[in-house]
Amino acid sequence: MERALLSPWRLTLAAGLVVGAAHCRSRAHDDASPSPDRHAMSALDPTRAPARRVVSLVPSATEMLFALGAGDRVVGVSAFDDYPPQVTGLPRVGGMVNPSFEAIVALRPDAVVGVQGPLDLAVLERLQRMGVRVFFPRVESVREVLDSVDTFAALVGERSRGEALHRRLDGELAAVRAAVRSRPRPKVLAVFGEHPLSVAGPGSWVDEVLTLAGGDNAVRAGGRYPSLSIEQVLALGPEVILDMTWHDGEASTLADDLARYTTLPAVRDRRVLRAADPMLLRPGPRLGAAVRQLALLLHPELTATLGAAP
Repeated sequence: MERALLSPWRLTLAAGLVVGAAHCRSRAHDDASPSPDRHAMSALDPTRAPARRVVSLVPSATEMLFALGAGDRVVGVSAFDDYPPQVTGLPRVGGMVNPSFEAIVALRPDAVVGVQGPLDLAVLERLQRMGVRVFFPRVESVREVLDSVDTFAALVGERSRGEALHRRLDGELAAVRAAVRSRPRPKVLAVFGEHPLSVAGPGSWVDEVLTLAGGDNAVRAGGRYPSLSIEQVLALGPEVILDMTWHDGEASTLADDLARYTTLPAVRDRRVLRAADPMLLRPGPRLGAAVRQLALLLHPELTATLGAAP
């Protein structure tokens, strides 16, 4: 019986990672569809007072609010939220693709937040017409995540905390860059799903984070989140394979599934590594910790420099 896996788009929404809307349909509009409210959803009105009751539709935005000291203003979260621990007691309102309008309105928010990606625009536009701020910034690169620290801080009136968090993240990233600068860069394949084999491609969030962590993405073509055949994987010859698959509680067996392909350097050298912490996929305030954790997976000899992984 085939193991139950989350689909790639659902996995990335659960992680707070942005992917194209081509991965989902149903009630959600196509991400490329024109909408007069798209720009407004990623901009802040400086004349409005700080948000006091916030509903978050994606885990990375929730984490950002808590990191800025505004966790007490979060009144509802997505179905996928799991960090920090305080979110476990908060009402669930669905996600960006399938938010419950009724559940959101019942919480009386003055702001609903997320990130750009697959969205149910109809629900968000209804909320806007009610006067609820809808804030969904683009966070598809490290620079955009750092910028979002400042904009989320402005949303909740915590600019000084935003500046402090921004400085801390800059420092954490600088420490990893310095540590990996002189190290050989292994060729890495980051795998999200097995059926089909879904991986991180060029221009994706994981591609950039892998580069910061001292790796070299083995995938150079095919879009940000391509699917590969085993023949293509063999041709790429990755030296490290990161098993980032989410199995809804089941243990991953990617290493076992690949064990017979002994010509793969990653298999030969026993470097098919489990990397299932959702933090590694979330473009949020734990960015520095995620890059450090990946650096230690790729370069375990740096433990003395960066400290042991948590």
